[in-house]
Amino acid sequence: MLAIIATLVFCFARAPGLLVLGRVLQGLAASVIYTAGLALVADAVGADEIGAWMGFVFSGNTFGLLVSPFLAGIVYDHAGYYAVFGIIFGVFGLDLLLRAFMIEKREAIKYLPAEQQNHTRTFDEAQATEEGGNDTASEPNGDAEETDHGEQHKTQNEDQHAEETEHTPLLRVLTNPMADESWLYKHFPKQTVLFRSPRLVAAIYGCLTHTMLLASIDSVLPLFVKRTFDWTASGAGTIFLTITCPSLFGTVFGALADRYGSRYVSLVGLGLTTANLGLMGLVKNNEILDKVLLCVFLVIAGIGLNLILAPLAADVFATVEALATAYPKTFGKTGAYAQAYALMTGALGLGTALGPILAGAMYENTNWPITVGFLAILCALPSVGVFFFTGGGYMGKKE
Repeated sequence: MLAIIATLVFCFARAPGLLVLGRVLQGLAASVIYTAGLALVADAVGADEIGAWMGFVFSGNTFGLLVSPFLAGIVYDHAGYYAVFGIIFGVFGLDLLLRAFMIEKREAIKYLPAEQQNHTRTFDEAQATEEGGNDTASEPNGDAEETDHGEQHKTQNEDQHAEETEHTPLLRVLTNPMADESWLYKHFPKQTVLFRSPRLVAAIYGCLTHTMLLASIDSVLPLFVKRTFDWTASGAGTIFLTITCPSLFGTVFGALADRYGSRYVSLVGLGLTTANLGLMGLVKNNEILDKVLLCVFLVIAGIGLNLILAPLAADVFATVEALATAYPKTFGKTGAYAQAYALMTGALGLGTALGPILAGAMYENTNWPITVGFLAILCALPSVGVFFFTGGGYMGKKE
């Protein structure tokens, strides 16, 4: 409802202050919807299929981000200002209808046969069972003081032992034996554990870079084709189809991550995107060959971008699941899906804001080859973290 109210404010606002208020409210609503949606997907989908479903989710996100300006421009030219908002409210109506028929996993599991219910027990239930077992096992015999001391010692050993028993060494979060005593851990335990996971940080940084690149291309590409090829707004919008069409295969790209691992797939995506962003600097003249080359580079870059986000989002799921298992005392029954995907949503929002600012300033003050070269370097940076940490890391460990 907040999104609908915010859009109404933005639709009928005429003063600059109300326009800003509408956009701020839209951003708040989007962050809540995005985080809740990703958490629902993570809770409902098994670990073996999370990549494919994340690919489906983010392919829709990418497709909408790139196609909506093109469609809105056409509708605005032919039907006017309010017709654009009519489409937006139509999407809201469809969304509310789908949500009305949505059944959460904890409710849907009741309708499965008994034998399937035993194999589809929710992650929360598993955590509750494990935590209950740990609580029972941690109660030693003796007076109350010895019990408290035993529980404290058990909690510390549990966190320290998690490093040794976790199947991937890259989930080492609290490497300092006294980390539990830090001020950050006492006041923000979940956030501290999450931020001290290099695997999670690498995945979120990759998502941030992906969105920055997408927003940067969205901002400077229309200016480039208009100045270089003398294209109109329709032509500038049409070229986005080259980078948008690969997003239709997002589910396939996500399934590749499930099959071959998030690290390899996302590295291929980063490599393809980096190379083709750099090659776009060769496009300089208003000639047929340059136009064809630009389209080819954009298509391959679009494939690369889609190979980045879904695998990294799936790796966020895998990392959070492992951390919640390793630190049941810290995360409790609810796990850490909401916190982790809130961090990722914040990274996506930050990338959307920073991308146009950096790319626009670079293009206005330099030229096209330098701008795309800068974006290529920006794209290459997350490769280091992805190589060493994503999917278990480069330590001979399997995901």
